This record gives sequence, C-alpha cells and structure tokens, in this order.
Amino acid sequence: MVVRWFGGVKLGTGGLSRAYRETAAETLKRAQIVDHYVYDRVHVIVPFERLSDAYRLVDPPSVILVGEDFGERNTFAFDVRRSLRDQFTQALAARRLTLR
Repeated sequence: MVVRWFGGVKLGTGGLSRAYRETAAETLKRAQIVDHYVYDRVHVIVPFERLSDAYRLVDPPSVILVGEDFGERNTFAFDVRRSLRDQFTQALAARRLTLR
C-alpha cells in the first residue's frame, strides 16, 4: 500500500505517478516469493500389511499425510497436489491400495 501525505509541495501528475511507480518497483524488488499449491483431499483404505506402503507415499509438499484412522479398516487421508492426483492414484493402484 502506498500512502502519500501532502507536505505542501505539489508533485503534479508526472511526479505523483513517478513516486507511485518507484515505490511499487522497490516493493516488488524486496518481496519474497512464496509457493502456494492447490491440494485435493484423498482418502485411502490401507490393509494392515500395506501400512508401510502408505507411509512411503508421503512426499511433501506434493503429498502430505493429514490423517490416520486405525480400526477394522485403516483409512489414511492425504492432501495431494491437484496436478499430481492422477499420478498418485496410479501409485495407489500399483501398491494395491484403494480409494475410499
């Protein structure tokens, strides 16, 4: 955000636009780039003998394990980057794990 306090000196349209432009350029130069990903939540049924396979699927920031529910049916919840969802489901099939 750029705020200009009037200090008695008129900049005119050229001076005002130059002040805003230079402030914006300096702000962008100092800005830090942050990656943001879009995730899909995928629930997977994992037989007891395949638990280690499920843990091997975790690969941050592409695949994040966000929940585990152990019982008659072990269910894992993964957040998978949307661009990698098809690849993830293929990896599930290769490990004989099923989507819930």
